[in-house]
Amino acid sequence: MTVPVRRAHAVPAESDDDLEDAFAPREFYSGERICPEPERMGGSVLRGLLVIAIALGGGWALISYQAAWRGWLAAELATVSSAIDQHAPAPVAATATAAVAPPLPPPAPVAEPVMPPQAVAADPPYPEPQPAAEAQSDVTTASIEPAAAPPASEPLPPPVVDPADPYQKRAAAVGLHPKLSRVLLTKLSPTDYRNAQTAIETAVAKTPDTGTFVWPRQRTPELALFEVHFVPGAAPHCRRYVVIVTKDRWSTTALPMEKCGTALKTAKGK
Repeated sequence: MTVPVRRAHAVPAESDDDLEDAFAPREFYSGERICPEPERMGGSVLRGLLVIAIALGGGWALISYQAAWRGWLAAELATVSSAIDQHAPAPVAATATAAVAPPLPPPAPVAEPVMPPQAVAADPPYPEPQPAAEAQSDVTTASIEPAAAPPASEPLPPPVVDPADPYQKRAAAVGLHPKLSRVLLTKLSPTDYRNAQTAIETAVAKTPDTGTFVWPRQRTPELALFEVHFVPGAAPHCRRYVVIVTKDRWSTTALPMEKCGTALKTAKGK
């Protein structure tokens, strides 16, 4: 089916009705152009290539003829500089010199007032040292009585033992203080208690106050080690000692204990 196409025709300008018909809506046919024809790109590409060629040529000329254009540029700069110097106004000379003030005269020295001489009182002469008198004749001597010996300490009271606690009773029986750690007393084996008794009795009987007795000499890791050393303050016929017990790599120091008897005085002074 063919669609009828209406084309616009040139109409005289004096006909208003025909002018309205020329701009009235009409139908288009397929392939008809409805926008202006685009510019051809040949002209733009030619202009771009021309600009690039001019830039490349100018750069090549600057690089190739450096000596020529540098000399020319220096000459032109010198000419412009001389022209500027010729037209610059001359400096105005100073028409008057600054008046220099005369230096001030130095100040006159101020005369110090002269004080009338006065009689200076002479210091009194120091008294001459008198010869020392014989000290032996004037000093009163007195004899110092020797200090009295300190009173002998009282023996320690016996430790309090809980009769219902078998560990305290066993510790006191071998010479250990019953207030030793209960945890430690429960860990001590029968062999440990025997070693404690041996260490205490041997130290009290044979070790001097400045010594320390250690027992057992050789032991296995599961046995306890006992160190007995003496503390001052005991009466002449008594020996006051402290026991350090080492068990399972832990050391515990017991409270002081004391053993008295006339036979212990000889061992104490060794």
